[in-house]
Amino acid sequence: MLELYDSSPWSQEVQENRLKYARTLSNANIECLTWGEDALAFAHHVPTCLDALQLLVADQDLHAASTQITKSFDCRLFSGFNPLHVELIVLDPSQPKAFPHSVCLETTIAELNRTPDDPDFIFIHPQLQFHFNIQDKSRSLPLAPFPDTIRFPTLTAFLDSMITTYLDPPSGRIHSRVQGPLKVWMSYLLTYTLRNRPSLLPSGDLEPEHEDVLRSLRPENRPFFESYVRSNILTVREHQIRRKDILEKLGRHEEARRPLPISQPGNPALRVQHKSKLANVSGNQK
Repeated sequence: MLELYDSSPWSQEVQENRLKYARTLSNANIECLTWGEDALAFAHHVPTCLDALQLLVADQDLHAASTQITKSFDCRLFSGFNPLHVELIVLDPSQPKAFPHSVCLETTIAELNRTPDDPDFIFIHPQLQFHFNIQDKSRSLPLAPFPDTIRFPTLTAFLDSMITTYLDPPSGRIHSRVQGPLKVWMSYLLTYTLRNRPSLLPSGDLEPEHEDVLRSLRPENRPFFESYVRSNILTVREHQIRRKDILEKLGRHEEARRPLPISQPGNPALRVQHKSKLANVSGNQK
């Protein structure tokens, strides 16, 4: 049975613990925005697990923000290999990072002091990574009882940012570790935040709450959202092309004429190796 929440499913204690990093940046006059699962859970009442903490800062504040956190908490710069933060080897043998321009910090909290909700990793993203402008306060909201300087994306801004990043990733390439979670998070918002059902009326129109959200989105992102609500199946490439056509008509030529994102190259050698192993297993069983 689907359980809906009118407030965050996470306790005030958990929120305090997770948001202490954003609070520290705020106290140091470094603007930031809480992103990802923490934003979903705390500001939009989605009962999601809390994984890596993700914060957006102005592009020029990336170094200052990471320095402030590492000197204030048990954290260090992470330079190792984490299979959850690189492309699947079956999709790209070079396994590029999901966020090549972001700073990844590893928490080093002693085991006896660690709580289940402590993040193992903290990503500090330049706002460009998610096509967000954290200086535009109309696109973010505070969360009581925290200070107004601790901000979260509004529903409209969250969806706009996710759709734009999904269809036009700043890296110029499709990455399953980026696009995959974005698709899941959008489905969470449509399930737990936009609650009125059915989302489609007998007339074929969108339910009013969904229609209001659709109209609040940037014009180039509306077709994707509407297709998602209506469960109209289109390929990502079709959505990308439709979005560029709208941008062109809006006169936003630079965005419209950027090259389409590169798809993962695949890994034919690994597939051959896998088939060979399966053939050997099958042969040995005869």
